[in-house]
Amino acid sequence: MNRRVCSYDMFAVPDPSFVLKDTVGEMYFCNLRCFCVWSVQLATRPNLSEEDKTGAYSLTTPSGEEHQFAGIVDVARWATANAFG
Repeated sequence: MNRRVCSYDMFAVPDPSFVLKDTVGEMYFCNLRCFCVWSVQLATRPNLSEEDKTGAYSLTTPSGEEHQFAGIVDVARWATANAFG
């Protein structure tokens, strides 16, 4: 069994967790705070690649909800809106 590590704080990720998929693979996040901080940091990079800006992302939340996004900015918007209410 592979150990899942949070892409933000590098701690072991509980199951279920936040799982973000893109064309390259999957990233795991312990909680919404980690997911929000990670996505905002990536979305606000001045040298963000075109692929990250417009790529397709799929998020599965711990409750099993699935969300689709067109670009990391949309991911960061969703994460911010849900982390801070």
